Amino acid sequence: MSKLKSINIKLTCTGDCRGCESYYDCTLPQKHNPVFLDITEKIRERLSKVKHKIISIGGKGGVGKTLIAANLATALTMMGKKVGVLDQVFDGPCIPRMLGVEGKGMNFLDKGLEPAVNDMGIKVVSMGLILASDEVVTWFHNMKRNATEELLYQVNYGELDYLIIDVPAGTSSDTVNVLQLIPDIDGGTVATVPSQVSQAVAFKAITLLKKANLRVFGVFENMGTFLCPFCGKKENIIQEGGGENLAERTGVPFLGSIPTDERVAECADEGVPVVKKYPDSDPARIFMSAAKRIDRIISGGVE
Repeated sequence: MSKLKSINIKLTCTGDCRGCESYYDCTLPQKHNPVFLDITEKIRERLSKVKHKIISIGGKGGVGKTLIAANLATALTMMGKKVGVLDQVFDGPCIPRMLGVEGKGMNFLDKGLEPAVNDMGIKVVSMGLILASDEVVTWFHNMKRNATEELLYQVNYGELDYLIIDVPAGTSSDTVNVLQLIPDIDGGTVATVPSQVSQAVAFKAITLLKKANLRVFGVFENMGTFLCPFCGKKENIIQEGGGENLAERTGVPFLGSIPTDERVAECADEGVPVVKKYPDSDPARIFMSAAKRIDRIISGGVE
């Protein structure tokens, strides 16, 4: 008996590089075909007034990458930056609720679709602002790729210091679409929870960012130590040190362990990120510290 060592499910190349899951491993001469380059150039023009782009990525769902995107955007805004958030999670968009713009919608004007704007001035672009709340998205690869192109090309983002992009869990076409189509992404953050299972999948997310030649700003560990509000006792409900171990193993910075704190969930539901509502809390301090560090790196500071 022999063990299965590999599986080949690749089809013949169609020459359409848009959204191809093998894009970053491809060595074929037709890789950068004219049609693809034409689309990316149009998107580059649309985003020409956006100075910096950061992607929030996580290997598994439910590890907190959307929470991180919302709080990083808020922290940067509190630092005086002009910020927008692009929500690329089509199946279950949460950014509108977390940033307090749920139900506001997006208007179509002469210059294109106008983002919703929350009470802090953060511009929000999301399918959750376009589709009905009870509408179930069952889109497959091509539909999602087309939606990504539309939200990049048809939206008037205006002048921004930062655009934070929240992508679905995983390292397949949804994420690759964004990495391909958004020009000059400065780098990304990676979310994990302390468990070894989550670390293993987050490792793949870091690998993908490196394949795309993007800087990994660091790893966030979510759902870390729980501090009892009554007795002050600390408990590691899942495990301990997973995010820090992953960062050390992959040679990227560790941005902090976000403690298991009921205020984080409370704020996500209310649409007021914890970094704004509870600025002196441990989770808020971690988000603000990470935002300052990323801004310092992008501004040319040595880290």
